[in-house]
Amino acid sequence: MSIHFINKACVFLKLCSLLLFSSLLFAETSLMPQPQSFERQTGELRLSSQIEFSFEGFSEKRKEFQAKRLELHLTRLAKHKITLIDIANNKKQTPDNATLKVIVRDKESDLLVPQLNNDESYQLEINENGITLNANTVFGAQHGLTTLIQLAANHFKNQLILPHVTITDSPCFAWRGLLIDSARHFLSTDTIKRQLNTMASAKLNVLHWHLTDDQGWRIESKRFAKLTQKASDGLYYSQSEVKDVIEYAALLGIRVVPEFGMPGHASAIAVAYPELMAEVKSYEMERYWGVFKPLLDISKPEVYQFVDSLIEEMTAIFPDKYLHIGGDEVEPEQWLNNKDIQALMTKHSLKNGHDLQNYFNTQIQPIIAKHQRIMMGWDEIFHQDLPKDIVVQSWRGHDSLNEVANSGHLGILSTGFYIDQPQYSDYHYRNDPLRKLPQVDLSKPQLLAKSFVIDRLKGSDVKGELVVLGEQVLIKLNNNHHQLALVNKTPNQTTNAFKAKMDSWMGPLTFEFDLKGENSAVMIGNSRYPVKLSTLNTPSPVSLSKPLKSSNAANILGAEATIWSEMVTDDNIDLRIWPRLYVISERLWSNKEYTDENSMYLRLAFINKFAANVIGAAHLSQQQSGFESLLSKSLSKQEKATTLALLNTMAALLEPAHYYTRHHIKYLNDEYHQEAPLNLFVDYLNVESEQLRQIKRWVLAYTAGDVNSLTQLDDQLIKWQKGLEMGLETLSSNKKLSELKPTLVSLTQFIGLSQQVISSCKGEIKGTGLDEQLLDLQKLTDELVIAGIYPMRDLYLACTEQ
Repeated sequence: MSIHFINKACVFLKLCSLLLFSSLLFAETSLMPQPQSFERQTGELRLSSQIEFSFEGFSEKRKEFQAKRLELHLTRLAKHKITLIDIANNKKQTPDNATLKVIVRDKESDLLVPQLNNDESYQLEINENGITLNANTVFGAQHGLTTLIQLAANHFKNQLILPHVTITDSPCFAWRGLLIDSARHFLSTDTIKRQLNTMASAKLNVLHWHLTDDQGWRIESKRFAKLTQKASDGLYYSQSEVKDVIEYAALLGIRVVPEFGMPGHASAIAVAYPELMAEVKSYEMERYWGVFKPLLDISKPEVYQFVDSLIEEMTAIFPDKYLHIGGDEVEPEQWLNNKDIQALMTKHSLKNGHDLQNYFNTQIQPIIAKHQRIMMGWDEIFHQDLPKDIVVQSWRGHDSLNEVANSGHLGILSTGFYIDQPQYSDYHYRNDPLRKLPQVDLSKPQLLAKSFVIDRLKGSDVKGELVVLGEQVLIKLNNNHHQLALVNKTPNQTTNAFKAKMDSWMGPLTFEFDLKGENSAVMIGNSRYPVKLSTLNTPSPVSLSKPLKSSNAANILGAEATIWSEMVTDDNIDLRIWPRLYVISERLWSNKEYTDENSMYLRLAFINKFAANVIGAAHLSQQQSGFESLLSKSLSKQEKATTLALLNTMAALLEPAHYYTRHHIKYLNDEYHQEAPLNLFVDYLNVESEQLRQIKRWVLAYTAGDVNSLTQLDDQLIKWQKGLEMGLETLSSNKKLSELKPTLVSLTQFIGLSQQVISSCKGEIKGTGLDEQLLDLQKLTDELVIAGIYPMRDLYLACTEQ
C-alpha cells in the first residue's frame, strides 16, 4: 500500500487526509520537520559499509564537506566505519552506477553564499536501484541529504536500511532562523559551529548573530579598536574567526545576519567612545542585565560618520544582504535632556522619543543602502514614516507583525519563539506566523466582567480584563487586544470557578478564576502566579486583533527563535536550544495544517536522541557533565555512580521555572548580572521533562475512562520513590549538593501525596485537602519546579468531582 500526500507551500489540506497521512507515515518514520509530500512503497534498500556516490553540481569544497558530513553521520549511526567513495575518481564507472546520486540543476562552480529566497526544494527517491536526489540548488540538495540521514536513523536495524520512498519537499517560509546572543555571555566559535551543525539538521537557514550589547562588543573592528580594547573584557571574535564561521555556515546552507545595536543598547559604545553619546561622560562596563540609558547623539555628524565607517568595515566581512541595527528598548531620557537634540526636534517637528528614533533610522538607512545592504530592526523602529524597504522583526506580538505586514513592510516573527525562556514545546508548535484569528460574535450579551492583576516578581504588574459574551470568554492583557480563551465550562452569574486557556507573549496561560473568593491564579508554563480579581463596572470596549490581509501574507518572511544569553553559557546553551528548535523548525518548514501535538512529541523523543548521537548536539552530554561538575572530587567510583543516579532521578521530576520567572528570582537575589555563576543543578535541567509529560498523559487517560493508567502511574511513583531513598545522606556528603536537600524533601512529599491521590481515586481512602497540600509544596520563588504537582492536582480534583 502506498500513501501519497502532496502540498506546495502550505496549501490547505482536509483534516481527514492529514490525519490519515500522519498516523500511517509516522507510525514507522519520525521525520522532523515533516516533508510536504511522502509516498511510501513496499521494499527496502540495504546499504553496505562502502557506498559509492556521485554529487553533480557541487563546488569541490562543498562536495568534500558534505560527503564527509554524511559519512560522519552514517558512521555514528552504524557505530562502525562507513566509507563514501566518489565514483568520479573511478574512470570505469559513470554516475548512473552510484548507489547515491545527487543532481543539482543550477551548478555551483565556486562556493556559494546562501541568500534569502534561494530555491530549497528537493525530490528524493529511494528504490531497488539506489538513492536519487534531485534539486535546483545545492541548498535544496543539502536538505535532501538531511532527510536521508533521518530516514536511515529511523530504520536502522544493525544495518543501514532505507525504505523505498518518494519525497517531494520545500519550505513554507524562506526565513527560518535562530538568534544567538554572544554579547551578554561570550560564546566560543566551537559552540557557534555546533549550533550551526544542528540547525542544518533541522533545515534552518539563518543565524542571526547578536554581537553587541550593553555588556560587551564582541567583534573586532580595526577602524574602531577601542570597542574591543575597552568594552569586551578581551572576549571577542577576530575578523578571521568570524569569516571562518560564515564560510562554515555557507557550507551548511545557512546565512549569517549580524546585529550591531543602535541607537540604544549602546553602553559598550559609550565605554569606548563616550563622545558619541547624547550625554558625554565617563562610562563603565555594564554588568547587570536590563535596559540602560546611553544613546547615540543623533544630532552629531560624527555619529553618522562612525556608523558609515563601521558598516563599511562590517559589510566587507558579512556577505549577507541584510544587516540588523537592533533599535529596541530605546529609553529617550538622554535625548530629551540634550539641548542640541531639543533643537533638532524643533527644526524637524519631532514630538517625542519615537519620532527621534525614526529620524535616526531614516538617516542611517541610506548609509546602509550605500553599502548594498538592507536594513533590519526590532519592531520599535516601526513608524508611519519608516521607509518601506526596511525589514521589521517583531518581538512584541502577532498584532505588531500584522501591522507591519499590512503597512507594506517585510516582517519576521520572534514572539512565541523566545527559547531563552523555558517553555513547553507544544506552545511553540501552536505559534504560526500566519495565524488565523478565531471569530468573535460581539452581539452576544455581556454576562460577566472582571478586572485582574498578575503580580510579577520583577517589573510592572500585568493588568487584565475578563469579559464573558454569551458563551465566549475574552481576556485582555495590558494594552493588547481582547483574545478568545478556551474554557472548561462556560461561566455565568452562578458560576463559582472555571478555567480559561490562551497563549500569550509570556507563554501558555491557564487561568483558574475563583469568582466568589480570593484564590484565582494563572499558570505561565509551569510557574503558578497569584491573580487578584476585582469587579469591573465599566469594561473597556472589546478590541479585537486586526487580521492580516491575505494580499499581505507574503510580507511575512518567516520567523526566528531567540536565545538571549543572560542565563546561558558554553556549558548549557545546547540544553536550552535543543530539541525544542526542531519543533520550531517544523512550524516554519512544514504544512501549517500539521497540528497534532501528540505526533509531534512522539517524533521529538526520537529526534532528541538522534540530534545527540548522530548530529553531535551537546544537550544530553551537557546535562551529565553539568551534574558531574557538582560532585565532590573525593567520591569513590561507587559513590559517584550513586550520586549521579540520584541526580538523574530528581531531574526526571523537576523543571526550571518557566517564562522569565528564574530571571526575576535572580533579580530579587541580586544575582541578575554577568558575573553571577550559572553552574547550579537547575542550570543543567531539561526545559521540559518527558517523565512529567507522561504523568499528564496518564491523568488524561484516566479522566477519559482508562482505569489501568492509575496502576501505571502508581508503578512509576514507586520507582521514583526507590530512586530517592537514602538521598538526604547522599546529598549531605556533597557540599555543592547540600542545597538540594529541601527540594529532595519536597519531592518525597510529592510522591507520597500523589500516592494518596491515587488511593483516593480508587476509593481506598478518603483523601481531603490534597489539592492544597500539593500546591503548598511549591513557591513562586523556587527556581526548581516540581511540575508534576499540577497534573496530580487535576487528577485529585477530577476524582473529587466524580
